[in-house]
This record gives sequence, C-alpha cells and structure tokens, in this order.
Amino acid sequence: MHSIAAVRLMGDAPADEANFNSIPYIILLSLIFGLAAFGTDMYLPAFPAIRNAFDSNPQAVQFSLSVFLYGNAVGQLIFGPLSDRFGRKPVLLGGLATYSAVTFGCALAVDMSQFLIFRALQGAASASGPVLVRALINDRLRRTEAAQMLALLTGLMAFAAMFTPIMGGWLVQQYSWHWIFYAIGSVAMALVIAAAFGAPETHPRARRLVALGPAEVVKGYLEVVRNKRFWCYVTIPSLMFAAVFSYVAVNSFLLIEKLGMSEQMQGLTYSATAFAFVTGSFASNRLVRIAGIDRAIVTGLVLGTVSALAAVAASLTLDLSVALVVVPALGLLFATALLLPVALSVAVSLFPERAGSASAVAGFTQLVAAGMGSAVSGYLVERSILPLHLLTLICCVSATAVWFLFAHTRRDT
Repeated sequence: MHSIAAVRLMGDAPADEANFNSIPYIILLSLIFGLAAFGTDMYLPAFPAIRNAFDSNPQAVQFSLSVFLYGNAVGQLIFGPLSDRFGRKPVLLGGLATYSAVTFGCALAVDMSQFLIFRALQGAASASGPVLVRALINDRLRRTEAAQMLALLTGLMAFAAMFTPIMGGWLVQQYSWHWIFYAIGSVAMALVIAAAFGAPETHPRARRLVALGPAEVVKGYLEVVRNKRFWCYVTIPSLMFAAVFSYVAVNSFLLIEKLGMSEQMQGLTYSATAFAFVTGSFASNRLVRIAGIDRAIVTGLVLGTVSALAAVAASLTLDLSVALVVVPALGLLFATALLLPVALSVAVSLFPERAGSASAVAGFTQLVAAGMGSAVSGYLVERSILPLHLLTLICCVSATAVWFLFAHTRRDT
C-alpha cells in the first residue's frame, strides 16, 4: 500500500487522491475488476451438473465458457469508446446493472441454447468492469504507479475470486447450479449501489470525445492498433492468458469425472491454484517497484516457460493424477500474474486521451486468446493430459519469443 500512497495523481480533482488511498475504494475497484472472474470461476464446479440438467455433452458446457469470453471480448470494444465519450462512471453503472440482469437470465434458462445466449450477454456486460477500471486508473496515475495499482487490484480480485469455486461447489451440492447465478447477480446489484455512491468520475468533460459516430470510433481504434509498441505489451499477456484458460476449461472434467473428485473438493482445489495468481499479483506489485516493469515481465515469462516445460516432462512419464493437474497450474498462474496486469497497464498508458479504447482493444485481444485456448483444450484431454501441457508450453514459448524478438520495437516507438 505504500506505493499507492506515494503516487502523484494526474488531473484536476483532488478528491480522487483520497479515493486512491482509500481501502474501501480499492476493494470496490477490485470487485468491479473481478466481474469476469466471478462469472467464470464460480460456476466451474457446476459443469457436470449443467450438462446433466440440459442433457448435453461436455463440449457444449465448455463452450459456455468460450461464448462468455467471446462476449466479453466484444463488450470491451463497446464499453471502451462509450467511456471515452460519456465518462467512466455512467457507463460503468450501466454495465454493472446489465450484468446483474443477464446473470439472473442464466439461472432461468430452460435449455442449453438459452443458457449460451445469456452467457454471451453476461460476458459482454462483464467487460464493463476491467475496461473501466483500467481506464480510470490510467486517467489519474502515472505509468509505473498505474502498473502497481493494477497489479494490486488484480491480486485483491483474485483473492476474492479464489473463494468463489468453493462457494460454487457448495451451492451445487446443497441446492442447485442455478443458485450460483442468483448469487453472482445479487453481488452485481450490490456493486451498482456501491459504485453509484463510492466511485468518482475520473474522465473530465474537457478530455472526452465530442462525438461518438462510427467514424470517430474507427479513428480511435486505428490509432491504437497501428501502434507497434502497444501490440508488444498486449500480445504477451494474451498468450499467457490463453494458456491459463486452456487449463481452466478442463479442470472440472479432469478432477471430477476422470479422477472422481467431489464438486466441493474440486472448488477447493481450484481455489488453491488461484492462490498462486493472488501471490503472483502481489509479487508483481513489489517487483515493479524494485526492478521495474520490463524485468517483472521477463521474470513471468521465464517462470511460465520453465513450469510448462516441467509439466510436459512429467506428463510423459506419469499417469493422470491430481498432482499432475494442479501442480503445473500453480506455476502457470503465478507466472501469468507477474506480467499480465503490468503489461496491460503499460499498453493502456500509451493512449492517455483514448484510454477507454486502448483498454478495450487490449481486453478484446486477451479474451479472444483465452476463448481460443478454452475451446481447443476441450478436445485435447480425452485420453491424455499431455496435449494440454503441450498447448500451455507453446503459449509460453510464443510469448517469450515475442518479447525478445521485438525488443527494438519497444525501444524505437
């Protein structure tokens, strides 16, 4: 927290400084930032129950995760420009309210088709959280401090989300999978109220876009996507995020169906691996302060690649077990948390006047990669876990190659 208290704030609203040093405000931002995580992690233990309820197959249930991610990706492109034009707060409140409504829709779905539609809408609405939080942080904090703040919020968000699979598993065992979505929708309603009273506007009218026609939206996105340095800092965390979600998508089927674990115990196991993401995020906050942004990213890349390589070696010699599923995930999530919030924060900071649009493109890319990872992994683990670990290794090696091969781009732009 020392680094947050020491930041110099940009802008003309002194009240914002008190909010960025306020523990309740930071907790509120972390919960809003975690909307998408709550929408994915909490229902993971319910995969088999949802499949049985709709008389479907595992691939269809896994696809409900993919459509959420794709919906989230599209939502990023919508909420970003809207916030550049109308301000962060009104767009955030609208997104939170919509998220609550469609989450209740997931609980009330009568077949898999309806469930998938509401999951896509839920994903789109959940984009309001990370897009707006990244933008408002970069509205007020300088680049290094913004990276530290985003790492801190990611850690707090992951800490809260760490308990959601346990709660989800308990709700499935005690009641039904529907109650998972009733719970998430209720939390979103509470966040609407809290944000209405506790979240200030960080994007003053003088800095907003004067119009939001198609031409202006396209102009903003072209400005972002033409920046090569932006893509260096976005591609790397996106590839690592794809590796993480390739694991997330099949975790419950591996542990519950193939290894016979109970839903509640699976939730506990998943929470244990999520704790690695929590510690990685907090470590990133400190590492940026000590060693700088680039070294924090390199550390995450090295750890992720080593972890994935060890997982491939182990899967070549060992039979499927809980350890072979869980232990590699610990290293992967820790490594990803070291670099993901930092790299995305730098990418957004390159566009102070279009932070919303830059945050949208960064989030869109990240979520498309995650959706591809989750979709592919469902078809890789029918007989062996080796293809899953090979996929995560390819993602980590590719991210590392991008970082080192395009070092000149980061320096020259």
